[in-house]
Amino acid sequence: MGATLSQLTQWLAERWRAERPAGRLALTPARLLRWAVLLLLLGPTALGLAGLVAPAFGLWPALGFEEVSAIAWQRWWALPGLADGLRLTLVSGIGGTLLAVLLTMGWLAAAAGTRFGERLERLLAPVLAMPHLALALGLLWLAAPSGVLMRLLLAPFEVLVPPQYPLPDAHGITLALGLALKEAPFLMLMAQTALSRLPVTAQLQAGQALGYSIPQLRWRILMPQVMRAIALPIGAVLAYSLAVVDVAQVLGPTRTPTLAVRLVELWRDSDPSSRLPASVGALLLALLVIVVMALGAAVGRYLLNRHRDWVLDNPAPRAAARPGRKGRKGQRGRVIRVLLGTVTAVSLLAFAVIAVQSLARSWFFPSLLPARWGLESWQQALSGLGGAFSNSLWLAVLVATLAVMLSVAVFEREREVGRLRGFVVCLYLPLLLPQASFLFGFQVGWLSLGADPGWVGVVIGHLLFALPYAWLTLAGPWARFDVRLEQAARLLGRSRLEVLIGIRLRLMLRPLAISWAVAFAVSIAQYVPTVVLGGGRVPTLTTETLALATGADPRLTAVAACLQACLPLLIFLLARAVPAGRALAPIRG
Repeated sequence: MGATLSQLTQWLAERWRAERPAGRLALTPARLLRWAVLLLLLGPTALGLAGLVAPAFGLWPALGFEEVSAIAWQRWWALPGLADGLRLTLVSGIGGTLLAVLLTMGWLAAAAGTRFGERLERLLAPVLAMPHLALALGLLWLAAPSGVLMRLLLAPFEVLVPPQYPLPDAHGITLALGLALKEAPFLMLMAQTALSRLPVTAQLQAGQALGYSIPQLRWRILMPQVMRAIALPIGAVLAYSLAVVDVAQVLGPTRTPTLAVRLVELWRDSDPSSRLPASVGALLLALLVIVVMALGAAVGRYLLNRHRDWVLDNPAPRAAARPGRKGRKGQRGRVIRVLLGTVTAVSLLAFAVIAVQSLARSWFFPSLLPARWGLESWQQALSGLGGAFSNSLWLAVLVATLAVMLSVAVFEREREVGRLRGFVVCLYLPLLLPQASFLFGFQVGWLSLGADPGWVGVVIGHLLFALPYAWLTLAGPWARFDVRLEQAARLLGRSRLEVLIGIRLRLMLRPLAISWAVAFAVSIAQYVPTVVLGGGRVPTLTTETLALATGADPRLTAVAACLQACLPLLIFLLARAVPAGRALAPIRG
């Protein structure tokens, strides 16, 4: 991480020196837009990290702490259960990320580019659009002692009393599994984008000519290339898993929460001085994420080097030398496909459980379906969720629109000056740091500038996380676009803006719509930015769902979760149904 930050600083300095030789900086619209995007990505992050330092060392004049002291550190180390919280954080964060990576590797080895893989991608699309919190609630109701899975298993035995086992468990395993189920589709999407940029057909044909089979080529040739390409997305998943709050409050243990949950509880405590130890914890959590990511990067490089040495030391086996090997590899591929299908079915079943729970008037164990159905829960919940629904909708629309517009502008600027070195690091920087760390400091800096918590801060916070996902979703289709159409239009006298709007954007309506839908879903799912930067003034479906999940009627919680899940899912389905655009005629009439 330190090397990444130093490279980023060097890149910014080089770009600044390169643009000053004329003695006067030409402020073109493209250059202004580029620096505006960089300021959006780097400004809140830098302000957030800087805003943690003073409170962490006891300096917060607004709360009456006007001298540097160690009181914040003393209060932090005096908190009970820190060791257990650290253990849970590491188990759930590292375990969930590792499981998601293994599922992605299985998809690459046995499903990518096949008909099964295409069907799996279509089925995983709703899971990708579903917010983390809604999926967590569905999995909890699915795997609970009286949940649907246990009812299915015990249905032939006529058991009237459900078995008792702790869920969520005290070791963080349930949380790790939930995170893996949600993050694996994202990593598969990033792997698919990486594959689209590789000459897969040429590599497979060359490998087959040397005597390798398709499964061998997937493992020897494609796998290391894709894993290197998705290193930053894996880092983003690891950072999120180590610092997740809303999912940890549902699937994590309640007596001893994870470090991120403990930080949010301290930050929202009625005693304002509790924010001092929260600042210390936020700094330590950021340091923990950086250390774990550095260790993960080192392990990844080691494994890739070992894989390269193994490939070079093991030539292509002869087809007739080992007649039983092909059968074993085919069986292994079938096992992987069955596992991927099971994971997908469980995720979709979790969504179905939420829908059924919201419509159930009475649903007792061991019945597989509710005895009575009704819309009373919907009527009761909608009367109190109208404001949250409206806030979520308009906030997500605004954030998704800004994210797609900025992504398109950055792509166009990249075409002017070539590859924007360092921009990808800037793009991932908010994702590579724990939200509970730099957002706390950003709120401190935001308030010190005289701004009030509310809509502006929430929009900025959501955009920090929606913009990277919008850019990543659009990167593959944008790179595959046939530029000869644009070149022909330019030769016929069209301007760059006319070519952009009349040719590229109209032909990329569906990728643009999907990118917009992904940014919409990301905004809907944000919890920590809404709570911290909104100051409780911007209630959304995510904040209300988590508030209901802490002790309200599960049917009301299911209605809120269903609304939270259905809204991005509906937008995503509409985006997938957008027809391919048609280019405007480049001939002037």
